[in-house]
Amino acid sequence: MSGVRRWLSYLLLCVSGGIIFQVAYIRFVFLEPTYQALGLTAQEYGGIMSVFGAVAAVMYFAGGWFADRFSPRALIVAALAITGVADLALTVSPGYVTTLLAHIAMAFAGMALYWPALVKAVGSFGPTEQQGRLFGFLEAIRGVTSTVISAVGVLLVGTLLAPTTGVLALIAIYGMLCLVLAALIWFTLRGRADRVPSGERSALSLRQLAAAARNKYTWLLGGSIMLMYCFYTTLGYFSPLLQHDFGVTAALVGVLGVVRSYVFQFVAGPVGGLAVDKLTRSTPRFLRLAFACATVCVALLLVLPATPALKWVAITLMFVLSFAVFASRGVYWASVTEARIPAEQRGGVIGLASGLAYLPDAFLPGLVAWWIGDPAAGIAPHGGYGMLFGFLTAAGALGLVLTSLTLWVQRRERAAGPRPSAAALT
Repeated sequence: MSGVRRWLSYLLLCVSGGIIFQVAYIRFVFLEPTYQALGLTAQEYGGIMSVFGAVAAVMYFAGGWFADRFSPRALIVAALAITGVADLALTVSPGYVTTLLAHIAMAFAGMALYWPALVKAVGSFGPTEQQGRLFGFLEAIRGVTSTVISAVGVLLVGTLLAPTTGVLALIAIYGMLCLVLAALIWFTLRGRADRVPSGERSALSLRQLAAAARNKYTWLLGGSIMLMYCFYTTLGYFSPLLQHDFGVTAALVGVLGVVRSYVFQFVAGPVGGLAVDKLTRSTPRFLRLAFACATVCVALLLVLPATPALKWVAITLMFVLSFAVFASRGVYWASVTEARIPAEQRGGVIGLASGLAYLPDAFLPGLVAWWIGDPAAGIAPHGGYGMLFGFLTAAGALGLVLTSLTLWVQRRERAAGPRPSAAALT
């Protein structure tokens, strides 16, 4: 593959990463206009997002099976095509059944087909010493792509079109982009990314998962990430609060959603990585600081009077919280290396810890929708935002406990001397 074609392929892969998941997570920017455009109540949409999260968690484990049997190029193109069709189906026939089936298809395409194949394809573009740059630019280009397209969405939803019409137009744009990228990647991506793997196994065996279940770091790390992910997966529900309780305009809510969800993706992540390397020199110690920051923010939101006079206080707290969450996302899995988990056990620990870490996607969207209610549909809240912020305050406090416990365990292990590998124990 020529140099120009090689880097064009890499750029297309990175851009696809900023497109393929956008409709599945469009609630992070346009929550209320989305479920209204799809003809749903907030509770119905929250339930569908919980189904999406549950299917995605299962598909995470299935991804290794596909990655071992098909070329990354074929998997990525198939995933983009399936997602594109699912996106367009939402614009042609919105409603409960179509939305549910489309999100199940997105979960299968994104987690089982696309993500493990993308990791392999991006890794094939350079030697070991270039992997950090390759994946760092992947995240940056994904963030820039998401920001640019979402800015177009803000223009459509907030100014040019009615909110519901604008959301459907944005979903159609994402669907068409998925199909175009599928065609472009099919014709440009070659080399290792176009070959079926031989002798390389990504799928986790039952033996690996059983060993991971006995490893304390599976629960310490997975639990810590799960608690921080509770903050991440509920960020989209801040938009109705700002609009209805603090008097922020719909157009400004859209802009704030883009900044909160995408700009911080490529700004806060590198800051978190530098902070771990240069300041805390420990991922659990950095995560403990992030939990402290996030907990203070939601505790203040819990007691902050809901009045337009305090809207900039609420916006500032939301931004500080978002920065802490996205800075943490950039360094989650560095804890695996710091914990000195033997290489032969890391796959199982990461696999099982991932299933635990992203579990909130399977229950929180539906639960939060029930808590805050849907006044437009005549559905009363059950505790409202007080329940949400109280839950997040408790999650943050527990996160402080788990990260402190992780640090304590690591100090004890370092004091005990080098950890023997699993092979040496057999």
